[in-house]
Amino acid sequence: MLGTLGVYSQEMLDHIVFATPDIAMSSEWIADLTGVIATEGGPHVNNGTRNRLCSFGDTYLEIIGPDPEQGDPGVPRSFGIDELETHRVVTWCARQHDLSSVVSSGAEVGLGYTEPVAMRRVAPDMTLDWHLSLPTGDTEGGILPFFIDWGQSRHPSESAAPGLTVAEMRGLHTDPERVNELLAALGETMKVESADSPGLYVELSGPSGSVVLPN
Repeated sequence: MLGTLGVYSQEMLDHIVFATPDIAMSSEWIADLTGVIATEGGPHVNNGTRNRLCSFGDTYLEIIGPDPEQGDPGVPRSFGIDELETHRVVTWCARQHDLSSVVSSGAEVGLGYTEPVAMRRVAPDMTLDWHLSLPTGDTEGGILPFFIDWGQSRHPSESAAPGLTVAEMRGLHTDPERVNELLAALGETMKVESADSPGLYVELSGPSGSVVLPN
């Protein structure tokens, strides 16, 4: 469920990305503070990562980190995971069925986005296929999202552990007006406040308490 986001309509958010060097440790940290135990997602084939998930209803938290069973993928893992010393919220993902429009809209304001990239995750009871459009430049501390089209795949929130609510989510930036203009060009809205450094403020609530994700 989504709480007082002050950011965007619910249909824009697909998931929040919480990257970690140790999925088990970060999942336990979330569980200890909120009472919600993340569900095993599965490995991202050929990317050296795997995830666990907590549902917000029809959106979710993705806890993503190295997959020891895959070993070294030979390329840097997504979201700067190889350089992480501890867990942190790194970005968010927006739903978009027309990924080509993201590329063109971004180009109009000088933002680079990749052409759709095919991805796959092998879950215990299914295989998920989807396409992403990823930013090629600065994400302004994770405020500028990447975009996803799940196609015909079942949405991961349907099998993720329930119980969490996004109590609050907002952007922090040294130039909030400019970042809001970039978000608007992408068709997204978010409350962005002035801060000394860019990042995302995300507060989650669960049956046992609340947690602010480190950024």
